[in-house]
Amino acid sequence: MRSLVLLLSIMLAARVASAQSYDLINYYINSVPSNGVKIKTNLPSGTGASMMPTIFIKGYCYGNATTINITLSFYYYNNLFNFPKASSAGSFTPPITLAQENGKIVIFIDSKINYQRFNVSAYAIGIQSEIAANYSGWTAVDSTLLSTASSVTSVPYANRIEGTAFLPDSITATSDGRFGISTLAPKAPLDINTMMPDSMTAIVSRLPEGNTSGRGTFLGVHAGTTTASGNTSFSIEHYFYGLKNASINFVRGNSQQGGYLTFSTNDGSEKMRLDASGNVGIGTTSTSTYKLAVNGTIGAKKLQVTQTGWADFVFHKDYVLPSLQEVAEYIDTHQHLPGVPSAQEVAEKGIDVGEMNKILLQKVEELTLYLLQQQKRIEELEKKVK
Repeated sequence: MRSLVLLLSIMLAARVASAQSYDLINYYINSVPSNGVKIKTNLPSGTGASMMPTIFIKGYCYGNATTINITLSFYYYNNLFNFPKASSAGSFTPPITLAQENGKIVIFIDSKINYQRFNVSAYAIGIQSEIAANYSGWTAVDSTLLSTASSVTSVPYANRIEGTAFLPDSITATSDGRFGISTLAPKAPLDINTMMPDSMTAIVSRLPEGNTSGRGTFLGVHAGTTTASGNTSFSIEHYFYGLKNASINFVRGNSQQGGYLTFSTNDGSEKMRLDASGNVGIGTTSTSTYKLAVNGTIGAKKLQVTQTGWADFVFHKDYVLPSLQEVAEYIDTHQHLPGVPSAQEVAEKGIDVGEMNKILLQKVEELTLYLLQQQKRIEELEKKVK
């Protein structure tokens, strides 16, 4: 029994002794890398190689004023990088790629920012290819991956926060599942605050097409200003190749009332609005008292106008039909039919489509009565002639 315990103790001690931490590289550059930073390790690659190292990259990047604190891990076995992961405890998260070059493993950091300074260290427990000799002779160079690089693998970032995290200058996560950016008191599952007026606060979706031009191609939320009524508070904006293409704009009113919506298309200019009274303007910013104001031509297959009162009163027995002589005298004086708006009135005020149809029908019904009178006189004259 004592022999077994002694054997286990020796095996455990040997295992612990094989676990090592290695200080590998101190890297710095006082200019902008042309290609990025490639860490050329001495870890062997290829069939039969097996390792599961943890690599630490810590330092500072003056070019964008960020701290560097990246932990990188992967399980390499038979030419494959299994379960690669990176986590950052700093504010520097450049794209990282693993690859095989000339029988060795390389780590490419795609960062072209000036004045980078960092230290590279590693921890390995001593399995197969994790001998001390493989953790010496590492270098860092300004270079991209070789065209002959194989098993090229992008490394995803993964961080997990449990409990409540208080980060007053950026992000707050509460224990009840609310997540706030730039706020200590999120009031919704996702609450984004901004202290910078007239700025893009969130981008909810991007497309690769045009994404290298200016701001790129995306759908975002823009925070406007809260000063003075009539200014845009928020906008949902669509950018295409870096230029605003279309947007829905939320315009503030006075206090809690008076807000309205505008809709911009084409080059980001307003084409339609829904004002505070619920009136819609198309091609115009002034709806006056109209529920729908259109500055342009309306095309429709069918238009139904609900009208109170109709012109059937012309056929009532008590309706006084003007004589043709009276109509002729009115036309001679006013140059338009009685009861019909003049050309000047139409130019100044427009016409009520429903009311105008009622007036026209009244004139048609009056004409019908005149024709009936004429027909009666014709028949009486015909009798006299016979």
